[in-house]
Amino acid sequence: MSAARRPGAAAALLAGTAAFLALSALAVAGPPPARGTSTVIRAGILREQERVVIVSDRAIEVSAPSGRFVLDPAAYEVIASPSGIEITGAGRVDAPVRLAPTGGARLHVAIRPYRGILELRRTPAGRITVINELDLEEYLYGVLRMEVDPRWPPDALRAQAVAARTLALYSLGRFAAEGYDVRATTESQVYGGVSAEDPRTTAAVEATRGQVLVFEGRPIFAAYHSDSGGHTEASELVWGGRYAYLRPVADPYTVAQVWTLRLPLSALEERLHRAGRGASGVSAVDVAEVTSSGRAAYVRIATGAGALIVRGTELRTILGAEAMKSTLFTARMLPGELPSVEFAGRGSGHGVGMSQWGARGQALVGRGYAEILRYYYTGVTLEAR
Repeated sequence: MSAARRPGAAAALLAGTAAFLALSALAVAGPPPARGTSTVIRAGILREQERVVIVSDRAIEVSAPSGRFVLDPAAYEVIASPSGIEITGAGRVDAPVRLAPTGGARLHVAIRPYRGILELRRTPAGRITVINELDLEEYLYGVLRMEVDPRWPPDALRAQAVAARTLALYSLGRFAAEGYDVRATTESQVYGGVSAEDPRTTAAVEATRGQVLVFEGRPIFAAYHSDSGGHTEASELVWGGRYAYLRPVADPYTVAQVWTLRLPLSALEERLHRAGRGASGVSAVDVAEVTSSGRAAYVRIATGAGALIVRGTELRTILGAEAMKSTLFTARMLPGELPSVEFAGRGSGHGVGMSQWGARGQALVGRGYAEILRYYYTGVTLEAR
């Protein structure tokens, strides 16, 4: 079908575009696009939105199952209709809808610009999901500064670039049932689009372009975390699956951040109840068993019905990863009118794979990014693909 221009009547109506917020990431099932010579990745950047605002200062090419047309430069509000997607000023369009910028422009979701193409999908719940489809290397531009400080030494940034690229390749098709490869959150890697880019992290991506970590001929699950606290952890002790290249190693290069979490026993009891771990009359908490890296493998909680044993990783999930920053902690009771437990810990994150602060420390003493990566990922090779 030949392209026909649609009016930009929504511009005046949506003059206050900045008031609309972009959130989360999820998508609905659909076949992925054909991969070209360069790797294309699909990132879910918004999930289950009641409405989405798309902005462009250049014309937008629109492709939908019912045909193709062009939208004038403007701001457009998008909502789900009973049988498709409604674009203010353009009418109802069958989903999925693909939006491509023209003339070198960037499409904006609210106030956040993105490279590549945006895809709008109507979810079974009658809402909108947005997918950003773009080249893998350009996706990494929007990841690195969200994961590490661009002021860090270049080799630490390059190690992060290779790990992030490898993890993205490993994740291709992970969410295929929902129509995308990765989420734009910590469930995959934090991705912020063009506004998250920095020349220093972009330079690290370009300096390592195409380089990935490989084990037995395949890109590895390149797990990484913020700070090991002095020793990384074995993958099976965190997720249950053993990866030959995710072995625990001593990490004297990290900063070993310290943290403390104090919680009234009544609050702990409430959190356990909400997680389905009934625990009435909590009176004491202690670490029952540690792993070889010193992390809490099991925590014993004394209750009115006896001892409740909880895995350290489970307890961290129950209490929240922001509050309990790692499982490398001890526990002690704090008596008083409001009896409490104090968790005193080191490090931040799950502890598996590369420690980002450890990579920084290694770079500061002169280690190159390839050496840093081989230190944290056992038996891997670095290949250009």
